[in-house]
Amino acid sequence: MATPRNSLMVDPPPREALPGDEQDPLSDRLARQIRLGILRGDSPAGSRLNLDELKGRYNVSLSPLREALSRLAAEGFVHFEAKRGFRVTEMSRSNLAEIFTIRRLCEPLAVREAVVHGDEEWEERVAAAYHTLGKRSAEKPHAAPSPEWENAHRKFHLAVLSGCGMPMLLHFCSTLMDLQDRYRLQLSRAGTYVRQAGSEHAALFDACTKRDAAKAEKLATQHIDATYQQLAALMPAAAGTPAKQRKRRLAA
Repeated sequence: MATPRNSLMVDPPPREALPGDEQDPLSDRLARQIRLGILRGDSPAGSRLNLDELKGRYNVSLSPLREALSRLAAEGFVHFEAKRGFRVTEMSRSNLAEIFTIRRLCEPLAVREAVVHGDEEWEERVAAAYHTLGKRSAEKPHAAPSPEWENAHRKFHLAVLSGCGMPMLLHFCSTLMDLQDRYRLQLSRAGTYVRQAGSEHAALFDACTKRDAAKAEKLATQHIDATYQQLAALMPAAAGTPAKQRKRRLAA
């Protein structure tokens, strides 16, 4: 599948396998590619994912494709309907609120644990990622985010979290970040979401450098809250509501 011009998202880095997982390289690659299309909006919210079309697009058999879609269903990007197949999960205020509620519980905890337990290699990863993010931010300070900035931004946050020492928590945080970025990226592409968070990233980096776990946890929570408040304000009240629900409301 060709990448759209001026896409606001580059391919996220591979995720670490959960303990006991035996990941199949092909289904894992398929899951990443389909997830990326959903994040960018190439596969619109509520749209049906045609298995035959996907098989032809990626030149794969049905087995790894079903495995990839089942993984995405478990992560919340698609859902399965009996006799209807797989569909892209709808976008709505309630879905966004649920994502941020869970992210608010998980990510600040991971940040605190990373600051407490991160080793020197963690410090180096965070410093390198923050330096790269600063360079990307300085290139076009008032322009829409570029794919390079998006990549640097994601790597900075994942670098901060990487010292937590808990693979399951890190996996959940990465998934929640993707689910949230689906909203942020598509609203950014539409030109409605613009937020400069350079000072927030700088403060979080400073707290990590000084090993101030309590402050880093607080700043992570504030960063999540600020993003949610702006995204929620931009979401129409009935955005992404399934067609059947809309019909039921009209008939009521």
